[in-house]
Amino acid sequence: MTALREGAYSTALDREWSIGNNPHGGYMMALLTKAALTTAERPHPLVVSAHFLRSPEIGEVELHAELIKRGRMFSTVRSSLVQGGKTCVEATVSAGEITDAAHEWEAAPQPPIKPLEECDGHRPPVDGGLLGHLDLRLDPQSTALLRGDTAEDTEVRGWMQLTDGTDFDPLSLIVAVDMLPPTVFGLGHSGWCPTVELTYQLRALPAPGPIAGYTRCDAVSTDGWFNEDADVYDSRGRLVAQSRQLALSGNALKAR
Repeated sequence: MTALREGAYSTALDREWSIGNNPHGGYMMALLTKAALTTAERPHPLVVSAHFLRSPEIGEVELHAELIKRGRMFSTVRSSLVQGGKTCVEATVSAGEITDAAHEWEAAPQPPIKPLEECDGHRPPVDGGLLGHLDLRLDPQSTALLRGDTAEDTEVRGWMQLTDGTDFDPLSLIVAVDMLPPTVFGLGHSGWCPTVELTYQLRALPAPGPIAGYTRCDAVSTDGWFNEDADVYDSRGRLVAQSRQLALSGNALKAR
């Protein structure tokens, strides 16, 4: 990311962080958030809400970040990803600082998941792109969707590690919440499921080691709109990130 002028930066969308020809939504959110944190002069993204207006092409983009409010506890920044003079993604970022203290209260402990080593044989096929950067291992319960089978429910569970050996941080967690296969695959849907809006919340600083992600869907409308909620836990079993998104199923896109 190179500074162009105050509140404006240039960068390039990398094919290696894409799914096919589509830059990954969490990856673009992380770029926007990095620009927002630079402008806010704060270390952590407490919450990020992004609207995906159009899918950009691989290549050069500009990141614009405008400080809306500088507060004592957090600052708010509006940021946008622009390509060819058109805004492709727009986000609002609340930036502050979060401590590594344990949660005062949690509604429930981390849900069950098979140990990482028992998930070794349940990996999506890697054909370059995004999955070349993330080692994703699905809980065996979640692999019916990869075979095209119908699952008993929409929950997907899996482990994630970065293949370069680095640990997850508050920015890469934004990629993680949007990393598991779409929950609607277990209902017989397939294809690219574009996100319309995604809200990410940082709940704690992640400890070193692999993270466990859980996603679920509450409802799919007859015209293909569905929600997807994600919870991410670190190697301590601590809740470190959450998200909710509204997306459109690939089946609905094919029908239009």
